[in-house]
Amino acid sequence: MVSRFLLLSFLFPCSLLFAEVTLKYATLAPENTVWAKTIKKCVDEIAAKTNGQVQVKVFYGGIAGDEPSVMRKLKTGTVDIASFTGQTLGTVVPESRLLELPYFFENTRQIDAVVAKIYPELSKKFMAQGIVLAGWGENGFVYLMSKNKPITKYADMQGVKIWAPKGDPLVKAMLAEYGLVPVYLGFEAVLPQLKTGGIDAFYAPPYGAIGLQWFREAKYITNSRLANAAGATLLSKSAYDRLSAEQKKIVHTTLEKYAYELTQELRRENEKSLQILLNKGVQKVEPNAEELAGLKATAVKVQDKLVGELYSRELLQAARKARDGAK
Repeated sequence: MVSRFLLLSFLFPCSLLFAEVTLKYATLAPENTVWAKTIKKCVDEIAAKTNGQVQVKVFYGGIAGDEPSVMRKLKTGTVDIASFTGQTLGTVVPESRLLELPYFFENTRQIDAVVAKIYPELSKKFMAQGIVLAGWGENGFVYLMSKNKPITKYADMQGVKIWAPKGDPLVKAMLAEYGLVPVYLGFEAVLPQLKTGGIDAFYAPPYGAIGLQWFREAKYITNSRLANAAGATLLSKSAYDRLSAEQKKIVHTTLEKYAYELTQELRRENEKSLQILLNKGVQKVEPNAEELAGLKATAVKVQDKLVGELYSRELLQAARKARDGAK
């Protein structure tokens, strides 16, 4: 028996004696985008570091379904890895929406400090749902863009018809507090509705506004950071448990590494995209100090209103303390 094992070891390297694991990765990102290119580097590195024993097959461009359906597939093990935006993350762990509260952050240092503070808590909560948190990220600071009039203060927002995603308690609370009128639409319907007057405004990171072509119907961009668009990469625990201890470490740390790299890349892209918007004729309008203070005061009402619905008072206070310490 021993000699037979030695013969097999000689003919087949040890790594080949273990079955190859193939993980399925679902993303809405189309191929050749910055998201897809980063995912490609990530899965190639996982394959290289595991000597080919962990392969990741990526389904780009929403082939595996929209975010809610992919989340269901992740929970049942039909999909093993997926990237999600904040709204979908919040359906599983509501506390994750802390990273998307209105006027909560002024700069990326504050975002990084809050992520570092609450990441362990979020990780525990995802694990309790049978999901491994494998990297936090963001799509960038969200700006308010409007078609018919500049918006710099609370009074300007009253009655403005704005795009909103369905079923989002955070957005619903925010728009109600500011007096904006939500028009619930899928992404594909925003541009036609802007053209026909069905909506007057939208919010998006600059890079997203260009990629979706929404900026073509925007005349004004309010130069204040309305919110941070968060995201994360998740790994199903059932897939995680199929890996060896070393493979678990490689897959988890590599996913986290590239989630961080993607965040840095998107920050750079959003800075460039903001300038592109201005170069294309979108007019930047600035709230004065008094107007900005009013917008932020309303935001605090939204943050407090969601205590008990999305997160605890203690977690909100911990996030505020971490944010304020990073100024």
